[in-house]
Amino acid sequence: MSLRKAFSAVAVAGLMAGGALIAAPSAQASTWTYIGIYPTAASCHAAGQAYVNNHQAIVYFCDTTTETGPARLSAVLY
Repeated sequence: MSLRKAFSAVAVAGLMAGGALIAAPSAQASTWTYIGIYPTAASCHAAGQAYVNNHQAIVYFCDTTTETGPARLSAVLY
């Protein structure tokens, strides 16, 4: 596979995954609450940990496609 085709395949996969992150939160299980989208996985994890540390959530989950791309934060709230 040429470098150009490999890059195109990765770019298309990234766009599709990014679209999936924006999908309606109603597709999640009823125990999980959609919180929001964060610019990076690191900021999502920091926000999720803050919810846990402040006893606002039991557990959190960051749905990411890449470490540098957007991340969707969901949590099981008290």
